[in-house]
Amino acid sequence: MTVFDPLADLDPSAYAPFRDPRDYILSWTDQIWIEKGLGRLGEHYADDIKVHTAYGETYDFGHVLMNSVQKMSAFPNGGGGSGEDVVWEQRGRGGFISSHRVLKTGTHLGYWNYGPPTGRNWVSRTIAHCLVQDGKVVEEWLVRDEYAVLQSLGIDPEQVAADMASASPVTGETMAIADDAGPFAGRYPDPARVGVSGARPERFDDLCNMIVAMYDEVWNRRRFDRVPAYCDPKVVCHTVRLHRAQAIDAYQQQIIDLLAVFPDGRIEVRDLVVCDSPELGTRIAAIWVLHGTYSGVPLYGPPTRTPVKVLGATHFEMRDGRILREWRLFDEIAVMAQIIGARGASA
Repeated sequence: MTVFDPLADLDPSAYAPFRDPRDYILSWTDQIWIEKGLGRLGEHYADDIKVHTAYGETYDFGHVLMNSVQKMSAFPNGGGGSGEDVVWEQRGRGGFISSHRVLKTGTHLGYWNYGPPTGRNWVSRTIAHCLVQDGKVVEEWLVRDEYAVLQSLGIDPEQVAADMASASPVTGETMAIADDAGPFAGRYPDPARVGVSGARPERFDDLCNMIVAMYDEVWNRRRFDRVPAYCDPKVVCHTVRLHRAQAIDAYQQQIIDLLAVFPDGRIEVRDLVVCDSPELGTRIAAIWVLHGTYSGVPLYGPPTRTPVKVLGATHFEMRDGRILREWRLFDEIAVMAQIIGARGASA
């Protein structure tokens, strides 16, 4: 039996001087955040790096560095968090896409965007989806559970969202597609083969097609009864605010509850990454956007009946071809800022 070697066609310069892409991501994260070698960011980020977040885009390394210095001051014991997994896949001879899931903790000991230090501890998850070419990150899609941080610090999430909406409009347009007016308006023609990080290898096409089908059937066509076709009976989903759903019924309800907020919501898959290893099994990372109208249950205050875009990231752990565990993240503060902004515009 031939064992597949994911490094066989990847130029070692893509991840040098580390052992592999996983080691590349975990090691330099520790160098920067644990050892506080913040200036070493330049060794790993391209000067013109493009960073996508739920709030907008930045296009230069200097912006990344400035934000990082401020965060290190506010949370000096925050470090880089605990790397829970790195899901990576080759993108061309000299590159790879890496989706790094991190469980972050810290204590609010310095001034931050949210005000003076509270002295409180916080826990949240982040997924950083990075495109690496020739040893440097050239593009990043960053999703944080910022609501969990504010909740831990005792800071009003609605007030923070309102301040953001007032300072700068949050539109969710960071993930707009270049051909929005074309024949595939609003979606990629085949995200299982080509996504925002480029063309995928063909080896895991069946798994990727299954994930796309799951989003289309369960989420977009509301076939919640089809969850057992895609998930293990013991499925567990970890999502925003550190909420957890276990087993089929709870998993179904979690999806229903989110779509109840955006009743016309549709998930659009933007990227897929598959990583398989003897130690960790098969994992799949996805970047997606939920398009919907805030016209359902008033989770974020009175409905505005205005469009909202939700940038999300998900990690799936597979067993026997089905989803055993899922980590699903999106930034609720960015969602609230869009809603509050629309409310203010109509006032």
